[in-house]
Amino acid sequence: MYKVLDLFSGCGGLGEGFLQAGFDVAASVEIDEKACTTQRQNHPDTQVLQADLTQLSPEELTKVTGIKQFDVIIGGPPCQGFSLIGTRLGTGKGFGEFGEDPRNKLYKEFVKYVRYFQPKMFLMENVPGLFSMHKGAVKINIEQDFSYDDPDGHFIGYHVVSDVVKAVEFGVPQNRERVIFLGIRKDFNAIPEHPSAVYTENEFANVKDAIGDLPPLDIRDGNFSVKHTLKNKSTFLNNLNKNAKDIKRDNGYQKGLLYNHTTRFQNERDREIFRILEPFQNLKTLDPELIPIRLRNGFDDFYRKLDFNKPSPTIIAHLHKDGLAFIHPDGNQARSISVREAARLQSFPDNFVFSGPQTAMYKQIGNAVPPMLAYHLASHVKQTLDVLKDSYEQVAVSS
Repeated sequence: MYKVLDLFSGCGGLGEGFLQAGFDVAASVEIDEKACTTQRQNHPDTQVLQADLTQLSPEELTKVTGIKQFDVIIGGPPCQGFSLIGTRLGTGKGFGEFGEDPRNKLYKEFVKYVRYFQPKMFLMENVPGLFSMHKGAVKINIEQDFSYDDPDGHFIGYHVVSDVVKAVEFGVPQNRERVIFLGIRKDFNAIPEHPSAVYTENEFANVKDAIGDLPPLDIRDGNFSVKHTLKNKSTFLNNLNKNAKDIKRDNGYQKGLLYNHTTRFQNERDREIFRILEPFQNLKTLDPELIPIRLRNGFDDFYRKLDFNKPSPTIIAHLHKDGLAFIHPDGNQARSISVREAARLQSFPDNFVFSGPQTAMYKQIGNAVPPMLAYHLASHVKQTLDVLKDSYEQVAVSS
């Protein structure tokens, strides 16, 4: 079983996909305490380290975990610095100045771990806008950083390909795009292949496929768990849970119960707007005459109701602040989506239980890589490693 290190792991969405694909996610590092708690209870066999990667060296990680080698390193470093990077190519200053920008330090930590452990492959994901930043200079700089060979022989570079992947093409009921960088260590003499889409447009999963079976919910309902039996399963729901690992829990969780199907409180003013809106309509497109007079002044125009028959818009971390852009399609319920519904739209299996305050749960879900997308990417990585097996066994013998 291939051993994986998951950096900037969040609540474990990317790691969940790799676990489902048959990898051993042996260790992960995440700075957020609540996300670590969620990951520990869902990935009990993973050593989850709550740590700041700028303060945790690879040597210290090895000392704490006892693990000296990983086959694959995965992760999604935060991208705050990328949007502020000045174009470096063509200035004569080269790649070094980009790497020295302190705003990119988190990204550089990922590179540092790859160079130290020298995994056979790595997979890094990030925001789609990265490709167009500064006319492609940022993307090229990142690829150069991974492909760079140390002239003193301290580390080997990687053959790297990068791509924009659409989650909906990999079974996720959501219009979400991510950039991935996929690398194979150069001494294997192989170029990574781009992962291929799994589904075409007429096969895309939609909101109804994901949440249409869930019991109606009132904003006053506060039950952390509900009895729920899946009926009339959609293809999406079959795929959602078929690869999920059985988790042995010792903290009172019971099989057969659905957890986290709770929603935030909404005032009656908002709920009236929720009832008026049509699917995928927002207040900018709504006839003002349809809005009650008392609601016409001072309302936020960011209200948006989901459409049962379409994929969801991108689930984002802002969801933890309010749910106004993710209103449930059923006007009778007049509410924003629940934690479990957000998790379904992000393709977390039903046995994945979130920890912390409700706002923290929404934030964890919005920040995560959809596990179903991660599963297909992991399967692609596994297939590549299997093909390379003879090659890296020869490399191991020669080294």
